[in-house]
Amino acid sequence: MSYTFSEQQQIQILSTDSLWIPEDNQSIIESLKALIAENKSKFIIDLSNCPYINSIGLSFLISILTRARSAGGEVILCGISDKVRQLLLLTRLQSMFTVTESVTEALNQFNLTKA
Repeated sequence: MSYTFSEQQQIQILSTDSLWIPEDNQSIIESLKALIAENKSKFIIDLSNCPYINSIGLSFLISILTRARSAGGEVILCGISDKVRQLLLLTRLQSMFTVTESVTEALNQFNLTKA
């Protein structure tokens, strides 16, 4: 698994290619906790290189969403595959997340909510 954090317009962007391994996910969560401690609680999760997720990945996404919202922030998912979209629908989690097609659209969504 590989992942990167970057920042645009004071929004943290996580790009990852897998959410299958709990230990790897925990590493991301530790990085996220450090960002939240720095008052950075707006996140875009770019899943365009992650074609599938399982229950471990769903748990990870819920954990990030809960932590961000508890800190007054938000999470937007982008670039999700049809398989991930179907899983969100089947588990009835689609209403919990804002989903966009791209990082650019997610940044625009954050800008719309600021206004």
